[in-house]
Amino acid sequence: MIAFDLSKMQSEASKKITVDFLTDFIYNSISFETSSVSLEEIKKIINGDIDGLEERKVTIVNNNLNGFLFMLDLLEKEEAFTENKLKDLHEIIMKDLGVGGLYRNVDISVNGSNHTPPSYIKVYDRMKKYFDIINGPTENVEEQIAFSHLQLMKIHPFLDGNGRCARIVLNYELLKNGFNPFVLKYSKKDEYFQCLEEFKVNKNILPFIEFIKG
Repeated sequence: MIAFDLSKMQSEASKKITVDFLTDFIYNSISFETSSVSLEEIKKIINGDIDGLEERKVTIVNNNLNGFLFMLDLLEKEEAFTENKLKDLHEIIMKDLGVGGLYRNVDISVNGSNHTPPSYIKVYDRMKKYFDIINGPTENVEEQIAFSHLQLMKIHPFLDGNGRCARIVLNYELLKNGFNPFVLKYSKKDEYFQCLEEFKVNKNILPFIEFIKG
């Protein structure tokens, strides 16, 4: 028996989400962080069948599911995606796994990237500007949607869970603007990382837009 009821969600955006989509989304999103949770295990957890499964796996899957449902609820209520809502989302993602809802207080680097995220001292200012842009007027909604994901990955405001949050944020922005939801496939990680690097280093947003369209 499914532990949540998508049929109770009435918005056009929410109606585009199925259990199969959520399963696929969570499987691929988790795969960027860890390969320890199989597709079959995710299907079981989503359906409430957790007997014999490792507690950490159950937590990771449920957190990702609850994070996505949290964003769907924002769409249902037509609530704006604000800085506080992002912190709420991160807290859901990190429940029982680590510190959630707080920006990092140390400087970091990202393995394999030629770009260094801003100093933690600058994170608050960068995040304020981030929300001014994604919630402000735009002449190009596709660029605004892509920016919502790419800039969050570039700032890397949290110590952990940035990617999981950013993939949910991308779908929130897509659905809010009338587009279909999107699964960022782990099998295309090399192409994705190239698009991400192109934005981080050269501020070129177009490869990622074409990547999503493709």
